[in-house]
Amino acid sequence: MASKREMLEQILSDLADAMGSDMLGALIATPDGQVVVSMIMKGHLSAEKLAAMAAAVVGTSDRLSKVIEAGEFQDALIRCSKENILSRRAGRRAILVCVIKSDANVGLLNIEVEDAIERIISVLGS
Repeated sequence: MASKREMLEQILSDLADAMGSDMLGALIATPDGQVVVSMIMKGHLSAEKLAAMAAAVVGTSDRLSKVIEAGEFQDALIRCSKENILSRRAGRRAILVCVIKSDANVGLLNIEVEDAIERIISVLGS
């Protein structure tokens, strides 16, 4: 039987395969910003910095959604001129972070991320 780490690495690998060359990196982090597993395809990305900053974005966005009574936080998509960063909770125990090209198909990314999150939750629990 595969270890949790191996199962999570496979989830990221499958996500990267589905997105093809549009995917520049992906990782699973704890809500406090610690890297669980990462797959970085772009040389200058630091998994540790990405995890820490994405956790801060998710935490702040979650609090903001509560302050303005906007409902439950879903995800944070940061659109930039060259790349986009999507951060989404995967249950209470993890955050999935994806870095994609700015012209990537965000609809496909959302579908693939939903599938990946279901699998992450099945490995780590909700």
